[in-house]
Amino acid sequence: MSEKKVDITGKYSREIQNIKNKLQQLENGRIYEMTGAQMDGYLATNIDQLKKMIAELIEKIEYDEDSISDQLSQAFGHIKL
Repeated sequence: MSEKKVDITGKYSREIQNIKNKLQQLENGRIYEMTGAQMDGYLATNIDQLKKMIAELIEKIEYDEDSISDQLSQAFGHIKL
């Protein structure tokens, strides 16, 4: 087996967790059509959000862009307490 080049699950853990959370919400029936709660959103809206999240993650991986965690570290790294 060859050596791992990039730890995608580690580097992009927040993005992957966001996708997992969205899938869990869908699995739990958290959609407006079932709950009547507007905050859950329509099924089509949730699917569009999930597609966008996956596409953004793939783009970040393909172009070796910073993860959400990297961006937060950079943003808060400049704040002096």
